[in-house]
Amino acid sequence: MLELPQPSFMPCSECGASVAVAQHDLHVCEPDRVVDYRMVTLRPELEQFESELESYLRTPRGRFEAWYAEHRRAA
Repeated sequence: MLELPQPSFMPCSECGASVAVAQHDLHVCEPDRVVDYRMVTLRPELEQFESELESYLRTPRGRFEAWYAEHRRAA
């Protein structure tokens, strides 16, 4: 059976950075990169939330909630 060569680099599961396999235990994620990576992985959920929020804000209840929040903020 033909064995495939093992990769020298693998992505970090927390920040997505390409890390040498031999250095995996020494890798320290940069906080900004972790946030960016999580935003990319959550993009579909964020888009769905935005769509659902827009739909809700078009309902009578949603319009009232938006008006009431603005009214309370101005007071």
